[in-house]
Amino acid sequence: MTRQEYYQQAYRRRKPSWQDCWEIYRGVINGYINEDTRVLDIGCGHGDVLRDIYARTPHTYGVDPDADALKLNTIIQHTAVGTAEALPFEDNFFDLAVSAFVLEHIDDPLSSFREIHRVLKPGGKVIFLTPNTWNYTVWIIRAIPNRFHDFLTRRLYRRQEHDTFPVRYRVNSARRVDRTLLPLGFRKVQLIFNGDPSYISFNQPLFKFACLLEAILDRPALQRARVHLIGIYEKI
Repeated sequence: MTRQEYYQQAYRRRKPSWQDCWEIYRGVINGYINEDTRVLDIGCGHGDVLRDIYARTPHTYGVDPDADALKLNTIIQHTAVGTAEALPFEDNFFDLAVSAFVLEHIDDPLSSFREIHRVLKPGGKVIFLTPNTWNYTVWIIRAIPNRFHDFLTRRLYRRQEHDTFPVRYRVNSARRVDRTLLPLGFRKVQLIFNGDPSYISFNQPLFKFACLLEAILDRPALQRARVHLIGIYEKI
């Protein structure tokens, strides 16, 4: 168990109804997948967090700029090297496009979501999970130069080497998401703001402090500053 997982469990004991971002993200995707669903995973890498969900359909596609990571992916049937800005797929092809912890790295959000809109069928959904630029943890990350991120995330969160990429945060708030997606022909189905104190919980005193911050962010007026955004938008 990692340090982050330990403190997530500790927080769940304090707040039994709480779900971490992956639980919410998986649950949302699970509700939109059946045996006929064509799903595109943007920035899929080598992760397998959606293994059981993707097993429900043979029509799984993934795109990632890292060819070596794609070679290690065992849960997606069809993979291609590429980026969100230039998806190598035909128009109106997918029922669902998903993306976890990718939006914060995108250089050109407008081009990326224009491409996602192009490859989705009418009524198709895009579901994403990304950090919220208004949360205190993102302020901390943005204060640290990108050249140190790989070393720090490997040490603090036990990420694999080279699993950390430069962050841009160009479409990482509710307002920026809406301003980018709605004019392209998407409508908002749901945007979830989810908290998590584990990112700065490096010891018990910090965990207690982080829980206090989460309690403050639970107030209705401040919930839009929680650490994660989980969005569902539909192509009109």
